Amino acid sequence: MAEVIPSLANLQTESADVLAKTRELENLTTIESQIEQIRLRQEELSGWIKEQGDPAEWNYDRLAETVANLKAQEVELDRIMSSLVTRVAELEGYRKEWKERQSYWQGWQGVLASVKAKVASEPFSTASKVMSTVIGSIDKVVPELVNLQKEVTALQATSRDIRTEMETYLKDFRQKTFSRTAPPFYSRQFYEAFSTDLVNAVLDGVRSVQGRTLGFWQRQGWILLAQTLLALGLAVFIKRYRRLAEVTQEWTFILDHPWATGVFVAIVSLGFLYTDVPGPYRLGLWLLAAFSAAVLTAGLLKNPRKIAMVYAVAILFVFSVALQLISLPTPLYRLYLGFIAIAGIPLLLIMAKSNRKAHGGRVDGFTLLLRLGIGVLFVSLVAQVGGFSNLASWLIESSVATIFLYLFTTMSIRLTRGGIEFILSRPTFRTKLFFMQFGPEFENRLKGLLKTVFLVYAFLYLSTIWGLYSSVGQAWDHILGISFTIGEMVLSVKMILLVLITVYIALVVSWFLKSILEAEVFPRKQYDRGVRDAIKKLLHYSLILVGFMFALSIAGIELKNLAVLVGAFGIGIGFGLQNIVNNFVSGLILLFERPVKVGDTLVVDGEWGQVKKIGLRSTIVETYNRAEIIVPNSELISQKVTNWSLSNRVARVVLPVGVAYGSNVEKVLRILLEAATAHPDILSDPEPSPIFTGFGDSSLNFELRVWVEDVGQMLVVKSWLGQYVDRKFREEGVEIPFPQRDLHVRSIDAMVLSGLRDKQRKDEEETKPQGHPLADQVSLRE
Repeated sequence: MAEVIPSLANLQTESADVLAKTRELENLTTIESQIEQIRLRQEELSGWIKEQGDPAEWNYDRLAETVANLKAQEVELDRIMSSLVTRVAELEGYRKEWKERQSYWQGWQGVLASVKAKVASEPFSTASKVMSTVIGSIDKVVPELVNLQKEVTALQATSRDIRTEMETYLKDFRQKTFSRTAPPFYSRQFYEAFSTDLVNAVLDGVRSVQGRTLGFWQRQGWILLAQTLLALGLAVFIKRYRRLAEVTQEWTFILDHPWATGVFVAIVSLGFLYTDVPGPYRLGLWLLAAFSAAVLTAGLLKNPRKIAMVYAVAILFVFSVALQLISLPTPLYRLYLGFIAIAGIPLLLIMAKSNRKAHGGRVDGFTLLLRLGIGVLFVSLVAQVGGFSNLASWLIESSVATIFLYLFTTMSIRLTRGGIEFILSRPTFRTKLFFMQFGPEFENRLKGLLKTVFLVYAFLYLSTIWGLYSSVGQAWDHILGISFTIGEMVLSVKMILLVLITVYIALVVSWFLKSILEAEVFPRKQYDRGVRDAIKKLLHYSLILVGFMFALSIAGIELKNLAVLVGAFGIGIGFGLQNIVNNFVSGLILLFERPVKVGDTLVVDGEWGQVKKIGLRSTIVETYNRAEIIVPNSELISQKVTNWSLSNRVARVVLPVGVAYGSNVEKVLRILLEAATAHPDILSDPEPSPIFTGFGDSSLNFELRVWVEDVGQMLVVKSWLGQYVDRKFREEGVEIPFPQRDLHVRSIDAMVLSGLRDKQRKDEEETKPQGHPLADQVSLRE
């Protein structure tokens, strides 16, 4: 009984919150307005379709545009339906909760009455009114939401029916691409189509383009405003920073065309936001996009023939779009395409011949492109004459659109690269340690990523240009849905792509964190190079392992299913991978125990060198001759290795010296000590030590033992000490002897002695004067 009043107070507080939430969900003005706008657009579209006549006679672009607009409308309806479903579910949840509370309070009151407890009925009456009010408010709102759901469902069904019909015509159009769809030029039926009705059809097409603008500016006028501001702002920005052309080379081709750059960027970056664009405005967008791209492309080119070709294609593209918008009657449009082919073939032949002559008879890429254009125009002309109207239109329109897609993609990539270079060259970034050390690599990674995005989108859009898909979204969904089976596992392109993206993200995050540590953290902590390398390696392996685990999860492979693979892997290790695994584990030991670190000076197989990298399988040691020794990690763990810098880099230098017998020993020791104290890199602690080591065969032997701070100074210090000692010895008159040997000949072989006598006699005869009375005398002293 004591809890009745406090429970009532809580009930009233919670009811106020629920009623406020219900009033918020009851506010359907925005949703109703959106539904009404979609209904009006749908009615307008239905009327426009009826005005255009039989969809079977439409061109491909009009059918594809209609399907795209219907899909955009269905997406908007789906979003509204999702919002309505969420509201209904939320209200139903409140209703269920308060129904349960109502039953609880009624049961509570019944229990108190059964035990004849003396309690006032007013609190229970108040609670009942509160709960009834809440439930009644919910019951009032839910039917309104349900009615809106029914309206949305009806609009979805209508839109879906129209889209299905249009997609059927679109499919038929694709199937008729290689079929004869119109009378040949040489037939009587073709010329009978020319009458005054064609003029009326053209006028009707022009008038139809002016419609379908209901609510467009109210819904999407902000996009035009954003594009205008972006174009103006970018043009002014480029004019202001023209002086930075030597800094950002990717932008040099746009410095002379700031307005064209602003317009191009504004259209390309924000144009995708438009849906159901009216004909005149769409033509204006294509006009600005085509000629801004042409101006920028011409700024990159030096060949006047290429520049002329770019502008000609731009004009042809815009004019073709205009004719398609007004739905030019088929006979007139066929004549237009035929005229393009007849005029274009000789023009391209002349340009190809002139370009080849300018290049000394060599066939370059532009000449091949011109020849390809000639082939397309010739095939289109033959198809048009023969009555294959769809094929002729498809070849010319798709070829022109492909050229402009290439121009748009190239310009977008170049502008993006230039923008990245310009932003990262600002002092805000340039003065940061991270960008000072890793700026170029970060820039290249970002450029590569954005280039990949542009190329993928261009590839998808190219599939729509050539009629493989009706939209980029459909192409993307179809490619992602491609799957194949390996055993019991089903792999799809989407799954593989997600796995690759996951692994790529793990690699990028690993690189980024390692770079941050190297540039920002390690210099402040003053870690040595070995500690830095160990931390970075462990971080890299950990992130790669996490990325691999996520990739397996995305691929639908559970860890317990890897038991068989792990067993097979263990068998493989037992038979053929022992050394690899041994080296891998040894590499981990090197990272944790750190008996060898990056930067250490080692002696490996008698070769002195410095550790450059500790990898998973091997360690790279660079010798002083700049040769690199690849040492398996297991050898560094299991065999003896001389590490001159494990705990510190202090090293001892020993200079052996020999002087002649009879030299002053005290003077020699003094000179050696003087040499040790004269060099600034020789440590005073431990003290230098000149020592008389003993009596040699030809000299009195001494050693000068000194200590240097770094093992890398050993050779330089030893060389300097040798030069100093040699100079001082000569100044002080201390002789450095050379080895002396006495040769005693005890006996000579008879044959050797006979040969010596013969040789001596011959030499004396050659030197004896002619005619001398003693010329025949030979003397040999024995």
